[in-house]
Amino acid sequence: MRMRLWGSRMGKDLDQEVADFSTSINEDQQLYRFDIIGSIAHSKMLQKIGILNENEARQIQKGLGQILRDIEKEQIDLSIYEDIHSAVEMNLKQMIGEPAEKLHTARSRNDQIVLDERLFLREKIITLIRSLNGIQKGLLTLAQKYPSLVMPGYTHLQAAQPVLFAHHLFAYFFMLQRDAERLRDSLTRLNHLPLGAGALAGSSIPIDRKYLADLLAFPSVQVNSMDTVADRDFILEILNALSIAFLHLSRFGEELVLWSSPGFQFVTIDDAFTTGSSLMPQKKNPDIAELIRGKTGEVVATWVSLAVTLKGLPLTYNRDLQQDKPPLLRAISECEKTFHMVTRLIDNIEPNPEKMEAALRTGFLTATDLCEYLVGKGVPFRKAHELVGSIVHELASQNKTFHDLNFDELKGYIECIDHDVMVVLDEKLSVTRKQSEGSTSPQEVKKQIIIATQLLDQWLDYNNNMEKEWQNKYDLLLEAG
Repeated sequence: MRMRLWGSRMGKDLDQEVADFSTSINEDQQLYRFDIIGSIAHSKMLQKIGILNENEARQIQKGLGQILRDIEKEQIDLSIYEDIHSAVEMNLKQMIGEPAEKLHTARSRNDQIVLDERLFLREKIITLIRSLNGIQKGLLTLAQKYPSLVMPGYTHLQAAQPVLFAHHLFAYFFMLQRDAERLRDSLTRLNHLPLGAGALAGSSIPIDRKYLADLLAFPSVQVNSMDTVADRDFILEILNALSIAFLHLSRFGEELVLWSSPGFQFVTIDDAFTTGSSLMPQKKNPDIAELIRGKTGEVVATWVSLAVTLKGLPLTYNRDLQQDKPPLLRAISECEKTFHMVTRLIDNIEPNPEKMEAALRTGFLTATDLCEYLVGKGVPFRKAHELVGSIVHELASQNKTFHDLNFDELKGYIECIDHDVMVVLDEKLSVTRKQSEGSTSPQEVKKQIIIATQLLDQWLDYNNNMEKEWQNKYDLLLEAG
């Protein structure tokens, strides 16, 4: 029989299968550190308001510290308890006796679990942001290594205009930047103290929530006790941010699959990051890139899972909310593993400049350049667009490109051109003529390198400062234990 903190109300023991079905210990045991830290803080607050005397508080805090060490050494079998709260409190009672019975004063497992989750997620958010920053650093390094490499840019997977390879990489850099910002922004709604809400209505005991908030490095307390225990939107928000990040990485994975295929050959993926075929000896498969794409469904599913769980729940706490942890922990685990693997994958891809440059000349990637050249000659854009389109149509029907025309032949199509038009048709020079802010020009890409470098430095400081702030508070609490 699983050990639990309730039962006197019932006329018989809980059915064993029901007990096994309803336990959450397999998931929330991962929160043990934060459950203990929160309990130490709670004991300090209870001492401050006179519920605990100095000796009782000291016994509780020392006992909790010992339980933390015992769990870390795997000297406590957590599997026999209903949840992590039961495991901690019941072991504390075995260790110190009666004073442990006072620890749960003015709190419920309803506000206790939300505290554990918020403390847990604060740290995980920083860990995940740091992992995203690692991917960004890899993209930045690769862009800096190939600042002048030109490749086709695509729309509808059809060659469209020349772009710098570095510019293409920075598209993903700034997608991931927004993903990191979404995670950081979630802290503004996550980082409020829930403890003190009780089961749903607060407490008649004069607890000091602001003191608790300070002990645990929360800038403020949750305003409404019912909202505090009833909602998990802070988890839903994080799962949404992680889902979007995975969608971005899935697109990157898809491009690596395409780029490494015989049809493109734009990049070579190191053999150590590919697999072969059990039947076809010639195969070199981009499995890691494919798995990044494939795992996206699993992460997005966690958001859907929790959203469906929350839909239609009456206020306040319902046991359904126990199911917030499986999707959350699953998503975080997949993100931690995948983000790390993406970083390693980026370090193990090598672009193929010859193939990229050859692909530049297979279509009409400078057709827009020609239109804009004609605009500079006073031709209305729509007229220029129609004229260049008709030239492309005729050349394509003859299996020719712009490069098959000399100046005189091109002038036969467009009378107002000068000899400088031949430079306009050069795909590799196309990127140098772009002038708009944020474009693919070398000058603008240099700006992106500077911006990216500054952002990573700023975020390194942010991550370290946040972790330091929280850890300093935790260290003070754990010293008491």
